[in-house]
Amino acid sequence: MIPTYRRLLALLSGLTLTAATLVTAGVSTPDAGLDTRPVFADSCIGYCKHPTNAGKVFRWGVEKWRQEFEKGRLSGHWKSDHPEAIGQQQGMLTIKAESDSGTVKVWPDNRGAVYGRWEARVRAVEKSDDAQPYRFTWQLVPVDGDDGCGADTIVLASYVPGDLRVTGAVRTLPDNSFEYSRKRDLRSRAWHTYAVEVTSDHISWFVDTKVVRTELRPEALAGVTYRPQFVLEGDADTQMRASWMQMDWVRHYTLKRPNAQSIEAPQMAQTTYTSTCTG
Repeated sequence: MIPTYRRLLALLSGLTLTAATLVTAGVSTPDAGLDTRPVFADSCIGYCKHPTNAGKVFRWGVEKWRQEFEKGRLSGHWKSDHPEAIGQQQGMLTIKAESDSGTVKVWPDNRGAVYGRWEARVRAVEKSDDAQPYRFTWQLVPVDGDDGCGADTIVLASYVPGDLRVTGAVRTLPDNSFEYSRKRDLRSRAWHTYAVEVTSDHISWFVDTKVVRTELRPEALAGVTYRPQFVLEGDADTQMRASWMQMDWVRHYTLKRPNAQSIEAPQMAQTTYTSTCTG
């Protein structure tokens, strides 16, 4: 019996030593506090910090609708006036505009809301450096209406690669325009995250997780049903730079959860615009 007892003690001692060695070597359970957040590639330019989204900072809760573009094929609910231009590539919604594509618009046909929060992580990728550049725009447009006439449109971000400032706006009939601009790194391939909160009494714009404008004037509040839309604006009669517009993800949140931080911010600059709406 004694040898067996000694063998048992030796076995237990060996197990203790092995466990201690593993801990010393850093081989431990997830409770050891490992950082499991995704890591940006060294080549990432633009806004490459955590968290990337205002939804996390302001604690908007679980998304009502989200498109991550990570698995399978692009959903058939994504539509375009150039169907051949859209696809899902390396975890991104990718819109490809050729040198003669003209303006390309992309939108989902199954998502619309009067109020809520919309957010997307977006970048422009120019495939050449000659000819005329496309303008890249991330916006909300009326589900029922002529989005080309400009009325009742909320622009989260619009810019030409190389611009010093990104711009945004809300436009309502008959000719009200409220606008902002924000200095950003807008080189080709630079990532940025743009969001908007639309309620019955205000609209707030967010750039790279920071609230930049909050507009309270009734003239800015259309109260229509919006859907998201991405646009590469070009001229079909002009040689354009072949370009891609890529979205890492697109999300929509309700207003159920209040903002965890203040959204107090300067109001927009009010101007006018020329509407081509006929209705």
